[in-house]
Amino acid sequence: MGGSYRELDHPADLWLEVRGASLPRLAENALFALFDTMVATDDVAMESTATLRGVGSDPAEALRSLLTEALFLFDTQGFTAAAAEVMAEIREAPRETVLTATLWGETLRPDCHRLKTEVKAVTYHLLQVKEDEEKGWQAAVILDV
Repeated sequence: MGGSYRELDHPADLWLEVRGASLPRLAENALFALFDTMVATDDVAMESTATLRGVGSDPAEALRSLLTEALFLFDTQGFTAAAAEVMAEIREAPRETVLTATLWGETLRPDCHRLKTEVKAVTYHLLQVKEDEEKGWQAAVILDV
């Protein structure tokens, strides 16, 4: 997952700005940003897969849901990802956005993987996803650390 993200100034938490050429690429880069915040992803082998699904009434809620599922997988099973592929579906009735991700990675091994930052939650605070015709998709996400 070669991510396109940067950290913005925030007094207490991690505020990330993520970009992608499409909604699926934006979600892939956001997943990279999440895992790269928690673990040195260079050391993660792609030896197993996990499938996650994020659903929301709009792309921002779906992205937050997907990232929350990824964080839950990391916290409960120790799964950390080195790559992701995301499919996006926008449904009209009921109006919802569905992001389905396949993650490639492995179970965290503290003797092999360098932990970086503990993330407690993906917040709703200042959550934003928007599409710009010239710049592609952009998101702002705050991680509670």
